Amino acid sequence: MKRIIYPVLALSLAILACSIPTPATPTQPPGATEPPVVTEPPAEIPAATEPPAPITNVICGELSLYLDPALASSFDCEIVPESSLEFDVYPAHTVLTLQGYPLTGKFFLPHISVYGVQRYTELLPDHIPGRVTALQNLIGGALPDDAALPFLPVFNAGQVFHAQYLALPFFSGGGIRFLAEYAQYFAPVNNAGLFYTYQGLTNDGLYWVSAILPVNHPMLPDNGLNPPGGQSWEEFSNNYEAYIGDMVSQLNAQPLDSFVPSLAALDALVSSITIQP
Repeated sequence: MKRIIYPVLALSLAILACSIPTPATPTQPPGATEPPVVTEPPAEIPAATEPPAPITNVICGELSLYLDPALASSFDCEIVPESSLEFDVYPAHTVLTLQGYPLTGKFFLPHISVYGVQRYTELLPDHIPGRVTALQNLIGGALPDDAALPFLPVFNAGQVFHAQYLALPFFSGGGIRFLAEYAQYFAPVNNAGLFYTYQGLTNDGLYWVSAILPVNHPMLPDNGLNPPGGQSWEEFSNNYEAYIGDMVSQLNAQPLDSFVPSLAALDALVSSITIQP
């Protein structure tokens, strides 16, 4: 009897062992998630900075700039006192006059002036605000027309024409440059009276920068003493508007480096201006 029971019991255990499923190998505990990916912290956004100041080699009061030795060998700096004379009304202001300039014997000395807008407005309330507004509009992108462009100081003469107009920023603000001639008569366009000018405002609107720098061009006569082409003054004055229009077109067509000094060199000079009260 015992020999029968043991084989049956052994067979039962074998069958039971085959029917028990083998447990799966554990891969991840329940509820576990993938480990987070470690990343670098975001880089800090650099703060906006002012552009570097231009290189300067001249300081005159609140005015500093880079003066190319090809434009001047030295300079004079002065504070001009306020004037209330009939045709010379202006506030006290800084004037930088260039010495050793390429041209001599011209109507204007080569110089750069810096005026306080508020005091100038107090002295000439009927003139200065309109010029400030007109210049601000041009700096903002308005296009010039045939009318006189904004200009300081106030002259007892009229702006005969303007040519080679360009809106041009300087380090402390914005402004415009152009060629001009001022006269009290029907003046021919000539090398004695022609000048490059820069008229600018500082970004805060407190200072007006005025550069008056004589220029010459080979196509122009030395002076305006005689009408061109052998005309009489009457003939010339009767056709003056057409003459000026033609001369402006011719001046606008000339390369910058055909002028003396080069307009590009004068642009670089005024672009370097910094005003630090």
